[in-house]
Amino acid sequence: MRFLPDARERALRDEFRMFFERHCPPEYAERCDNEARFPTELFQTAGERGMFGLTVPTEYGGRGEDATALAILFEESGRAFPDFANLVVRQALCASAIVRSGPEALRQEYLPRFASGSIHMAFAATEPEAGSDVASMQTTIEPTDGALDVNGHKVFATGSDVGDAMLVMGRLPGTTRRQGLSAVIVSTSAPGVTIERMATLGVRATGSARVRLDDVRVDADQVVGELGDGWSVLTGGLDLERLATSAIACGAANFLIEHVAEYLRGRQQFGGPLSSLQMVRHRMADLAMDVDSAELAMFRTADRISKGIGTHVEASVAKLSATEAYMRTAHAAVQLEGGYGYSGDTVVQRHFRDAKMYEIGGGASDVQREIIARGLGL
Repeated sequence: MRFLPDARERALRDEFRMFFERHCPPEYAERCDNEARFPTELFQTAGERGMFGLTVPTEYGGRGEDATALAILFEESGRAFPDFANLVVRQALCASAIVRSGPEALRQEYLPRFASGSIHMAFAATEPEAGSDVASMQTTIEPTDGALDVNGHKVFATGSDVGDAMLVMGRLPGTTRRQGLSAVIVSTSAPGVTIERMATLGVRATGSARVRLDDVRVDADQVVGELGDGWSVLTGGLDLERLATSAIACGAANFLIEHVAEYLRGRQQFGGPLSSLQMVRHRMADLAMDVDSAELAMFRTADRISKGIGTHVEASVAKLSATEAYMRTAHAAVQLEGGYGYSGDTVVQRHFRDAKMYEIGGGASDVQREIIARGLGL
């Protein structure tokens, strides 16, 4: 295993770090969060810089990078603005699904638009009664007169309220569980589509949304993969989503450690800086070890995905360890900064709210533990 980044990876990190420092300063992220305002300017600029087409093949206008490059992007976006990073994930998941499973016509239609940043596609799989048990979804995709009729109700379809299209998961009528699941691209402006923004504890700038699909007519050529083959489309992106979530959590947690360390050095209490207290120093050391081990697991996952090696258990290890480390770090950041950390005008309270979403999204912690346990043969 490689433990040091090569020249290309260092250059990518420098590129992404400089981009977010220029286009996403802390006051911008704070303003978007406080106003629950979608970061339109940042989204447009990132798209124009090719960040949403990072792993799109070069023949479609993308940069043709691998999963390790994507992990670096996720980590740097998590460091700058975890709320926005959630949008980067949705774009990557939709683009990768089309790369892996889309027919050539869909690749030609959509991949250049991801590469240029001219499309915003959301992902709609979760339903009110189908969260972790995604195979129990009830949305139907019914072939009718050479087209498809889509009916159902989705929740937590992040970005659908401001996006151009959605990758919608549903099932063929009369099928159950994994059988008959299908993936289809649906325009957010199609007749019969109703989208309502949801209030959330964190990630308030991007938020999330409920989607109703009532007799929505979709052209049959908008199917990603084959009708009835949606389970492979869905699961093909799970490891990538868990890689993304773990990388965002590592970036955000590393930022918090640096931020709190600076605060502790400057905060005078009990006759000296808080950083001089042994219990404080040791608590910070424990957090740093947590995040460091999670980052190693994350990059191991990225390396395996880049090499086409099965990584289902490793992705769960990375996702679980990184998101729980982020939550612990955010909790400690608020505690160590005391009343200032709890006040509404500090960055740590925003991270405290955002961190909980990453423990849930992409498969909750208990789901990841079950996957790891099965990997042990239990």
